[in-house]
Amino acid sequence: MAATDLRQIFLLKDLSTDALALVERAATSLVVEGGVEIFREGQPADGLYLLRAGSVRVSKAGSDADVVMLGTGSHFGELGLLDDAPRSASVRANERTELVKVDGERLRALLDAEPAIAARFYRAVARSIAKRLRVTTDDLAFARQLAQERRRG
Repeated sequence: MAATDLRQIFLLKDLSTDALALVERAATSLVVEGGVEIFREGQPADGLYLLRAGSVRVSKAGSDADVVMLGTGSHFGELGLLDDAPRSASVRANERTELVKVDGERLRALLDAEPAIAARFYRAVARSIAKRLRVTTDDLAFARQLAQERRRG
């Protein structure tokens, strides 16, 4: 995926051409057929995934409800870049899906050598996580309100 094509990914849309080229150096394109698991909750986090085309379902073990559905232009797996913790959820392709896998170890090494680019990249990741956290907070408040209303009657 060319650096200019990476700009179609929401996470990367505001990064410079130099930053996009650096991300591209750690990236590999892959295609996953519908129904195929991309990674499983609890597995080691080895990179960030960018959704070029298609959609995926994010789920937690023991839950009947999906955490979220993501489509073209989205990303997932970014938490592992920050904390090296195991995957917090499982991800499965809904349909034939084109992905770019950004190798976490390789990306971190490249970013370590370019502090200014690293700052912009990590700021983009932080903004993305903040946006998702705000949505999660709203969803949690709504779910708690529904639970309270059901208990009342």
